[in-house]
Amino acid sequence: MIITQAPVRISFLGGGTDFPQHFERYGGAVLATAIDRFAYVTMQRFHHQFFDHRLRISYRKTETPATAAEVTHPAIRACLQKVGINEGAELHHMADLPARTGLGSSSTFVVAMLQALYAYQGRFCPTEVLAREAIDIERNILQEAGGYQDQIIAAYGGTALVRFERNKKFTVIQLPLTAARITELQDHMLLMYTGIERDSYSVLKRQVERTADNQTLLCQMSELAEEGARWLAEGVPIPHFGQLLHESWMLKRSLSDISLPEIDEAYEAGLKAGAAGGKLLGAGQGGFLLFIAKPEYHETIQAALPRMLPLRVGINAPGSHVVFAQGD
Repeated sequence: MIITQAPVRISFLGGGTDFPQHFERYGGAVLATAIDRFAYVTMQRFHHQFFDHRLRISYRKTETPATAAEVTHPAIRACLQKVGINEGAELHHMADLPARTGLGSSSTFVVAMLQALYAYQGRFCPTEVLAREAIDIERNILQEAGGYQDQIIAAYGGTALVRFERNKKFTVIQLPLTAARITELQDHMLLMYTGIERDSYSVLKRQVERTADNQTLLCQMSELAEEGARWLAEGVPIPHFGQLLHESWMLKRSLSDISLPEIDEAYEAGLKAGAAGGKLLGAGQGGFLLFIAKPEYHETIQAALPRMLPLRVGINAPGSHVVFAQGD
């Protein structure tokens, strides 16, 4: 049996500049952290000779196809076909948090799945290859709109500045944060679940369509990601970092219709209750609101948003890896 886990992420700054429609012309930069909430994939040998199907796959539902080509779930089908597994495997997917919450869960699932499939075959997959293959599956094979940061952070983990070059290469720079600095940032972070789950496809599609019109703003957002990485590494007070997030969120709101009136009202309520800044995570229109606030303001912010659920998380989580492996 093989068990893998890959982390979801919080994107602080630079989201949108990881779209190839932008960075292939201007470059890009994203500052993000992997958090201690994971997607898990378990995989074991399936003795298909005793059954009338050759694969068994379980996620929200259970599939028993005869071949990989018959798998209904598009991402699982693409992963199986890319790695070359067509029979004799049983797969299960579990997650700490639901999908469509702005934390990159779909890409995290693909990364964990690829990691499990390669481990099942006894093959080593380097981290960069793992990220690139997940990107290829989602952006090229499945033709899903979006950027590259989710797959990269799921594969690499940590708290990183990811730079995207015009030649399609990317560089992952892990921030040298001390344990005390990590704790300080965590203590200032407050995630509030809006209760709104959304399909990001339509929002991302509109962002892509408007990329050419938004180049100046996107370049400013890349610069803010670079600045934010420096501030975190150099010990600038965390509330100042929160103000940087606020500046970026104001820019991002002007890119496309990524927010909703009720989310804007909740964000403003959080600021009035003491938050230094924050943002809506993910492509927009739902999921989690992230606030950066001094710990003594957290209860006040939660009281100002009584319909939302708070979530405490740890940051700087490890990237995708095998947590258990045992042969037949």
